[in-house]
Amino acid sequence: MKQLSKLILLAMLVILASCQNESTEEQAAEEQQAVLRFDDKGNVISDGEEDKELIFTATSEDMANPNLDMIGAANADNSAAVAQVYDVIDADRAPFGHIQPVSNFWWSETPEGDDYFDPTTYFGSPDGENLVFTEYTDGTAHLVGTSVSGTCVLTIDVWFKDKRSWDEWQAIGGGHKKEGTAGNASNSEDMHFYIVDHTRSTVVAEGGDCVQEGTFGLTQRPDPNDPNTPNYGSHVGPGGANYDSNIGEVGLSSWGWLIDPVSCDPLWLTDFNFRIVPRPDECDDCIGKVNKLTFKWDWHNDHRVRIYQRYENTRHATKIFDSVVGEDEHFTIHGANSNGTFGKWVYIFVGNCYYTKFKTNCHLNIGPGYRRGVIEVVSGTSTHGGELCEYEPPHHWCWWW
Repeated sequence: MKQLSKLILLAMLVILASCQNESTEEQAAEEQQAVLRFDDKGNVISDGEEDKELIFTATSEDMANPNLDMIGAANADNSAAVAQVYDVIDADRAPFGHIQPVSNFWWSETPEGDDYFDPTTYFGSPDGENLVFTEYTDGTAHLVGTSVSGTCVLTIDVWFKDKRSWDEWQAIGGGHKKEGTAGNASNSEDMHFYIVDHTRSTVVAEGGDCVQEGTFGLTQRPDPNDPNTPNYGSHVGPGGANYDSNIGEVGLSSWGWLIDPVSCDPLWLTDFNFRIVPRPDECDDCIGKVNKLTFKWDWHNDHRVRIYQRYENTRHATKIFDSVVGEDEHFTIHGANSNGTFGKWVYIFVGNCYYTKFKTNCHLNIGPGYRRGVIEVVSGTSTHGGELCEYEPPHHWCWWW
């Protein structure tokens, strides 16, 4: 009996040691993969998992989503950390709510802006607030989403810069434009102020009810660089949604020109006016397919990185990113399929050579913290799950009977 007990104990120790060795070997493999290795010709050594069916054609080097890339690789996302994400809530236009519709954006159809009480000039999100306002730690902010009036749909992608306190804003000649129910009750000291960054901002108008369809730029109004005009900037804070009845609730008001994206000539007057509420920190597992990923380059040297996906899930490669990235730099890719997804894989090339690939069909629960070699996922979204949760590696258990 004692001999049998000793044999069972010995077997358990062997199994435990085997599991520990396996875990150590996996960890060592991860650490080995975490460096870039090059052959004697200076080409990066791949992970050995090339897709032999992927075909490169004459158009594979044409960048997918040219409009997105043009408006900017710079536009897509800040490398700065997010300070707070807010959902936008349409302002109720108090004290003129009886003659102006609930809205978040005004687009005047006349050069004089004398159609302020024309309800067709107001845009909102009646089917659910889908504008998102994000503030970053580097003093910038981003407003993105859609706003609708009749059949006219606006795709809004507006950046704000140079965040200042009221004291700092006053010091450069800035003023606080108080108007409307909430605005007249607000305190200047509670506000912070931005300027619209016209070099990164666009508004795309589509639909028969639009004043004009097309892609337009957006700039601050009045001109902050003109000493002959007041400098109101874009204010954010309690009572910041000037024309709203919710006194003291945090909001934003900003005044602008829609401009010709080439000549920068002013075309139409615009206003933003809405409340904002902090979005709770929520995330979901990868559901559906991945449609956006932000990576970090975890390596001490700069290298050119190109990323491809299969075009509309065929065997043909299409390029979705091409830039030199440096140590700890963040860079973002967007799905190029018609439904905004990547399909099953995205393929990473360093220099001219394949390096590794990421599975993006949600069969792997990809998320922040997942890495392949020196490239780590920082954030991302999936089509049916929203913001991706932190990646949790699979657990390896040892069982014995």
